[in-house]
Amino acid sequence: MNKIVLAGVAVAIISLIIGLIGKIIGHNIIFANATWHNFAQTCLLFAIAYGIGKLTGEKEK
Repeated sequence: MNKIVLAGVAVAIISLIIGLIGKIIGHNIIFANATWHNFAQTCLLFAIAYGIGKLTGEKEK
């Protein structure tokens, strides 16, 4: 897999864990817990879109 895709997934997992920890302890960690979850969704969407873009670009060549 591409390093950018793996980095996007790793950042998403880390932000999801931060959001879950904040939800479990009942306090916000820097940002609201929902913000961490939204950021994780955005990172995953970017990783998926970038990976699909790379796959379709390779098939056109």
